[in-house]
Amino acid sequence: MIGKLGNTALQGYQRSTQGMVRSAAEIARASRPGDQSDMTRAMVELKQHEHAAKANLKTLSVADRMLGALLDVKA
Repeated sequence: MIGKLGNTALQGYQRSTQGMVRSAAEIARASRPGDQSDMTRAMVELKQHEHAAKANLKTLSVADRMLGALLDVKA
């Protein structure tokens, strides 16, 4: 159960970082004046991916602590 939680958090983190890369590339491409709406959307998505990555890292940290506590109890 704890291992699955950690795997899910790790996969979520990987998806978030991939999303950040895509959003950053869109921001870099949207340097033309007519692409401002695309840049705004990409910046909002970049921030969303950042928050998702932080949440997944926090979940991974909690899973790690839970596993450590479980090992302490078993020992």
